[in-house]
Amino acid sequence: MNLIDNAWIPVRRKNGEKTMIAPWQITEGFGTDSEIIELAAVRPDFNGALIQLLIGLLQTVCAPKGNSDWRAWFNKPPSIDELRKKFASIVFAFNLDGDGPRFMQDLKIDNESPKVETIEKLLIDAPGESTLGKNVDLFNKRNKIKRLCLSCCGQALLTLQINAPSGGQGHRVGLRGGGPVNTIIMADSLWQTLWCNVLSEDEFAVLAAAGKSQAADKFPWCAETRTSENDRSTTPQDVHPAQVYWSMPRRMRLKLSDEHGACDLCKEMGPIVKEYYTKPYGIKYDGFVYPLTPTYKNKDEMVLSVHQHEPLGYKHWLGYVQNTDQGAERARVIAAAFSKQLSNFRLWAFGYDMNKMMASCWYEGVMPIVFIKNEEQWKRYNKEIEKLIQSADAVRDYVSKAVVKAMNKSVFNVVRQRFWQETEAEFYRQAAFLREEIIQDRDVLEIRNAWYKYLVEKSSNIFDDMSQAEMIEDVNAERVAKAYNELRSSLDGKKLKIDILGLPQEVKEDYGNKNSNI
Repeated sequence: MNLIDNAWIPVRRKNGEKTMIAPWQITEGFGTDSEIIELAAVRPDFNGALIQLLIGLLQTVCAPKGNSDWRAWFNKPPSIDELRKKFASIVFAFNLDGDGPRFMQDLKIDNESPKVETIEKLLIDAPGESTLGKNVDLFNKRNKIKRLCLSCCGQALLTLQINAPSGGQGHRVGLRGGGPVNTIIMADSLWQTLWCNVLSEDEFAVLAAAGKSQAADKFPWCAETRTSENDRSTTPQDVHPAQVYWSMPRRMRLKLSDEHGACDLCKEMGPIVKEYYTKPYGIKYDGFVYPLTPTYKNKDEMVLSVHQHEPLGYKHWLGYVQNTDQGAERARVIAAAFSKQLSNFRLWAFGYDMNKMMASCWYEGVMPIVFIKNEEQWKRYNKEIEKLIQSADAVRDYVSKAVVKAMNKSVFNVVRQRFWQETEAEFYRQAAFLREEIIQDRDVLEIRNAWYKYLVEKSSNIFDDMSQAEMIEDVNAERVAKAYNELRSSLDGKKLKIDILGLPQEVKEDYGNKNSNI
């Protein structure tokens, strides 16, 4: 099976039809009722991996020279025949089976007394050895996945290599560490979504050593693995930029047989795989920047990839959409989208929340993004958005602490998540108003004031609901009143109103007497 030539990627068309395509078919039916609008894998993490594979293919063989070349293909994409010819140059590196180099699989491992693992362990959320040993596989039960078809094997292998979590001594994490967040620009069709996330040749070339021209510099499985015994690292100076999409931190190779049957994931009949070979000390990547992942600086000023540990929401605008003064930077593809002046798009963010070797949760979500072409207005808009988000973050902290004090229980995360979820719709409403006011060069103080009043009301409602959620006889009236008074003082304080929102001091709210509600 070849992952360029064969149809193995599940997609959904505009007319609702679900089918399998080869990568070169991504423009098939463009502009018609049969155009491909989205991926349709059996698992969301597979969709996340496949979108990166398709972006990586385009970036590797079809990178535009500049914005004019990029725009030429955006609305009039290449035909499937043209794409097939372009992808033909790398077909040799995308065999999933066979005797030679195999996609994302170690070239020599089966000659080195490797360990044999069940195919289930290709899945990131499969229970690990520690979980099984303690008999605590409560959510993802052991032995559910015993057989995978070649299509699902390819998807699982890709997903694990680009997201590889900590796996014990010598089992290397992915190029961005375990559980990185991905931020993808979304458009109305699969083709436009993919093309929106492809950088120009020059933008991409700076990510590693563009002069490295051997096949293994791009596709590491085409030669013996650059292993990491004695902690040897692989840096951007050692590889071609394309390897950021084709990283191989884990030494693995599928153990193939002639057996046929039903896949335990997709239920399709065909050749199946039950086991794979594995050994430690795959490639140890160090110092890479991935085009789809935002970054931040740690206390030592090292640039690191952002990892996903909570649901996506407007709080992530700072860092995912907009850079911050604290060193958080949006992904390269997001910056490039603004340089192309894409006026409106959606941001699809996703990733595993990894607790070392264990997948705690898969998070994904979509947020709308707007852009103002006038540079000065755009800068002003960003500053005002920052005020709205920073004020919400402060109020989230105030109400979380107040509820914890009132209930005398550790419910920080519950309150915080509820606050972000319940204020999201209003944030986007105010953000839309803000854009229109700035385009008209009008004062936006009233929007800040309306947002402040909304935050006060919402935080008070959340406090009321959660602090008195138990039976009335169990509520400690004195403790609740004291916590609420502290919340009221914070909401009316200088930090929120003046330092963050820049409101005049006379803006006040009538909070009422909390004792009268108990």
